[in-house]
Amino acid sequence: MYAGEMAIASNVEEAGNAVRAEKGRKYFYFRKMIGDYIDTSVRIVATVFLADLLRRLYHCVVEYGSNGRYYLPEDRLWVILRRSCTYNNRSIYLIVGFVLVAFFRISVTGNYRDVVPTTLFLVHMPLYWIWSFSDMDHSTLSYSHWIRDSHGLDYAAGMASNYFHGYLKLSLPERKDDGLKQRMEMYEDKNNVTFGIKRLVILIPDEMFVNGVLESHLLDKAEPLETQFINRAGVYRPFKHAVYRMNKKVNGRTYYFAIEGATPLISFFDAIYSNLSATWQMQELKREIWLKFYKHLRELITTWPETRDLIELIIYNSHDSKGNLVDVGELLVANMQNKTKTLDEISH
Repeated sequence: MYAGEMAIASNVEEAGNAVRAEKGRKYFYFRKMIGDYIDTSVRIVATVFLADLLRRLYHCVVEYGSNGRYYLPEDRLWVILRRSCTYNNRSIYLIVGFVLVAFFRISVTGNYRDVVPTTLFLVHMPLYWIWSFSDMDHSTLSYSHWIRDSHGLDYAAGMASNYFHGYLKLSLPERKDDGLKQRMEMYEDKNNVTFGIKRLVILIPDEMFVNGVLESHLLDKAEPLETQFINRAGVYRPFKHAVYRMNKKVNGRTYYFAIEGATPLISFFDAIYSNLSATWQMQELKREIWLKFYKHLRELITTWPETRDLIELIIYNSHDSKGNLVDVGELLVANMQNKTKTLDEISH
């Protein structure tokens, strides 16, 4: 009886030991699998980084030999190296993260060879070069993201900057009693009228085209504001602002408006429909450029103290939901009544 109980107890203990041993093996292999996965990942990232570094150095050599004229001789090599070997913040964070993981694995295993790429990994570097050469990760959406970034190098930001610095910032602020506010007050006193919006109204339609004379059943062309002459690069250039009279009374009054279209967008409209300058990217991304132009111009206007209270930007869809052309006069009435749509509403 006693011997049988001992045998049973022994069998139970052996079974328990077997279960624990099996769990131990599974845990060991699981840890080993995770460790091997981490080591392999570090090796892959290290291989990609090395392949990318070699690709960048190759571009440095090609740039130095083929396009050296784009750089000043005294710092040509340094500028090329700096431009070619600059990494964005996300890449830096990724590299630092994997370096820390590699040091952690070395501290655990005590063997640095486990995270160093072997020949088996290095021989696959040409695959990365082929992938980079083919631009497989590039699409039209990449152009969209690039336009939206705040680098100031795209077509839209360039148009907005030129429009602001070459026209708006020059002609509107007060200098010698000839700013926009002063000229509007003189116009009101001389003609006994009232401006509905005490700013220069700039139209930014998504069609990017505005006629030389605004077409609206609510607006009649009036005498323009007094012409302003400003010395620009040794030439006294005339700056004019058109005025329109609203033939519909608002709140019992007749109002006048200093209003014009955004001229850079008209130039862009001409460019995208000209065989001389049009590209498929410009056609495809014209709405992106339209929105970026508005956003960048608004930022410039509101940031510069002298212009933030002198300009009213009106961005809108040129056609309504039924395909009818939107009346500019109705937009002005809506603006006065604070019923203009927000940019988010227009963009969708």
